[in-house]
Amino acid sequence: RAAPETPLASTSAAPSRLMDDFACVNGNITASDASEAAPALIIVTGLIGIAFSVFLLKLVSSIALDVASNNEPLVGSEPINGADVAEQNARLLELYAAITTGANAFLRSEYKLCGIFIVLAFPAMSVLIAWGDKEDGKWEWKNGWLSGVSFVVGAITSIVCGYIGMRVAVFSNARCTVGACAPAPHGWTHSFNTAFRAGGVMGFSLTGVALLSLYALILGLRPLFGSEQTDLMHLFECIAGFGLGGSSIAMFGRVGGGIYTKAADVGADLAGKVVQDLPEDDPHNPGTIADNVGDNVGDVARSE
Repeated sequence: RAAPETPLASTSAAPSRLMDDFACVNGNITASDASEAAPALIIVTGLIGIAFSVFLLKLVSSIALDVASNNEPLVGSEPINGADVAEQNARLLELYAAITTGANAFLRSEYKLCGIFIVLAFPAMSVLIAWGDKEDGKWEWKNGWLSGVSFVVGAITSIVCGYIGMRVAVFSNARCTVGACAPAPHGWTHSFNTAFRAGGVMGFSLTGVALLSLYALILGLRPLFGSEQTDLMHLFECIAGFGLGGSSIAMFGRVGGGIYTKAADVGADLAGKVVQDLPEDDPHNPGTIADNVGDNVGDVARSE
């Protein structure tokens, strides 16, 4: 016996109803209450991320650079290393200033090179995309230049986020040290909370700034394209350059920071441990400061 046939009407009705439910016509979602609320949701979400990062930064900055600021006795009955609190604070500020100076010098040098890379990559990328998208022998200069603009915006966003993260990382290092000076188990708690909040500053500011800059880029390029599906596809093909720009700068930070810290680490080991017989990470060795700077850069750039 032949199996009963399923009516064609029942098989086609479900997809038709599904399309109607989502108000989808030829692949384009028509305006609805949800799509009209999306811009406000994007903007509010980005602002909340930035505001929360500022709140976390205030919590971190409220920690005084004073090893006795917790009003608790230090480890044991005597200050660490037998030095008084004033001398410890002076030493802490000295190392903090040295690492800050090294970090700022590194950022200036690296972002100069990143700027040169952006200036050279922008026209090259634009020309290659215009050539790759050509139709009937006609180069698509519009797609090429707008992809280049997206690349530049993404690179600048990554630079801003990397700078914020690097400064916050160095800023919180000394305050983690202050928290760790409290007697156990409070030292673990104070230092971990400080480090966690400082990482949150980088994380929430990165997502907030990136979300707002990407949305602003879409709004800026949208009037240059039509309302057809192919036009919107070309728009977001150009927007893809945003991710390429951000990833390129993050790669510079990660690779550059890794090379910097490894070179400093090897130099510190050779000159300090082998030649001068200094302990590991001895502050008397200038290479140790450079090593700490490189560690900060590599760790922060990994999160960009």
